[in-house]
Amino acid sequence: MHIRKFLIVLILAVLVYSANFWGTSIYILDEAKNASCAMEMYQRGDLTVPTFNGELRTDKPPLHYYFMIMAYRVLGINPFSARLFSVIAGVLTVIVVFAYTRKFIGESIAFFSALAMIASLQLSIQFHLAVPDPYLILLMTLSFFLFYDGFQFGNKTGMLLFYAVVGLAFLTKGLIAIVLPGLVILLYLLWQKELRLKTFRQLRLAEGIVLFVLIAVPWYAAVGIATEGAWLEGFFLKHNVSRFTSTMEGHRGFPLAPFAIVIGGLLPFSVFIIQSVVFAWKKRMHQPFLLYCLLTGLVIAGFFCFSRTILPSYPAPALPFFAIVIGCYLHNVFITSGNQKRAIVASLALYVVLMLIIPIAVYVALDQEAAMRSLKYLSVAFIVLPAGALAALYFYLTAKQHHSLYSMAASWMITGLFFFYWCYPQVDKQNPVTQSLHHFSSGNRTIAYYGAFNPAYVFAFRGPFEKLSTAENVADYFQRNPSGLLITYKKYVEELQQVTQMRIVFQQKDLFEKQETVILSVISDR
Repeated sequence: MHIRKFLIVLILAVLVYSANFWGTSIYILDEAKNASCAMEMYQRGDLTVPTFNGELRTDKPPLHYYFMIMAYRVLGINPFSARLFSVIAGVLTVIVVFAYTRKFIGESIAFFSALAMIASLQLSIQFHLAVPDPYLILLMTLSFFLFYDGFQFGNKTGMLLFYAVVGLAFLTKGLIAIVLPGLVILLYLLWQKELRLKTFRQLRLAEGIVLFVLIAVPWYAAVGIATEGAWLEGFFLKHNVSRFTSTMEGHRGFPLAPFAIVIGGLLPFSVFIIQSVVFAWKKRMHQPFLLYCLLTGLVIAGFFCFSRTILPSYPAPALPFFAIVIGCYLHNVFITSGNQKRAIVASLALYVVLMLIIPIAVYVALDQEAAMRSLKYLSVAFIVLPAGALAALYFYLTAKQHHSLYSMAASWMITGLFFFYWCYPQVDKQNPVTQSLHHFSSGNRTIAYYGAFNPAYVFAFRGPFEKLSTAENVADYFQRNPSGLLITYKKYVEELQQVTQMRIVFQQKDLFEKQETVILSVISDR
């Protein structure tokens, strides 16, 4: 392997994926709950039962908690520690894609595939978050490559490692780690006409299942025993089955939403995704790895088309495989042959239009949030995108194809750096948790919550606080703690005022959400 291209990929991945990952608070809902859950497990010395604010949390299995706990132990409880291994997972994912794509289909294609991933702002954001998805993306990507290596090239060690990695993925997000590889493998074997008894021996199923069980099952058994089945019921029935069959937490999409997420997530190079898919299909007989990547991406995105709950992170494991499909197209058509010039010019022209819209859209989005209106100037950071798009079109028309691709990639990487070092920190400072923390710093005030609250407070306070279930509990709380503070949402204030006379110490709408955070104290606290 030429070390130069690998070093370029490695340096760019580290530069982009680690950009200021320590510089913003743990505020986003999923980050707050996951980072806080790991924090509470660490503080209790409990590696079995996940809790959030002292209550059982059944949302996710523990693998990402364990990595956060390791970081907390060495580096303390802070955003750096919570996100560190997400960043590492992102860099490793790019390395895995580069290494296996180079092995199966060539170094130049591997380079452009990795470039497509690093230029993706969605992937960069994903690998900045203290959530399980970075770990899942890494493990799913590696597992699919290990299977292909084991099946297509008879790598017995690779085949066994496939089951081990799937076991780890099962400890990351549960059933999806079995369902998606199972569907991809079944369809691939059907396409290759390999669905026969001899193939099952080649898959080493018996040994693989034993290895999977040894890795994945012990913790599930332990948490089932420790919670008398409550965690297993909550996770498998609510957060697996119910999320797929019904809309949860308002995250309802439309039937083709996962494919829209894939296209948006792989900008800038997804402007060539239609040509790339067609190209991969035409090459299916000569490049089975390309077909395998196309099939993997389509199955993952297609599977979530049937889910009644959809989030941008759901089809994210498909992005590395579509990146490979696009990377192959860029190498073979954009760089090597010079064919399809009209199609490429049309795509680049469309790309210019889209990039001109983005700074305007950012300006409008910031204007819609009262707390963000003073930050509308941040939209200027996104002017790099139309500038890069115009440069890409110019370079292509002047037969400088490499420069065209690099202009597209560089403009998104630079925008990503602006986003993480400048834009997002400014936005983060306006969140209601950060804005309200000074109210808790005066004296040794007790804290409780009623109804529901912004989960970022748990991480901000570095520990759980009291839950009050009824308005009468609130009245009793303030009798016991006349200088105490109560965190809740605006929708609960009216019912509380009927029991206890309180004043609003702080009130602000949660960023890009409907609810408003409210902090209350008793009137006598004046």
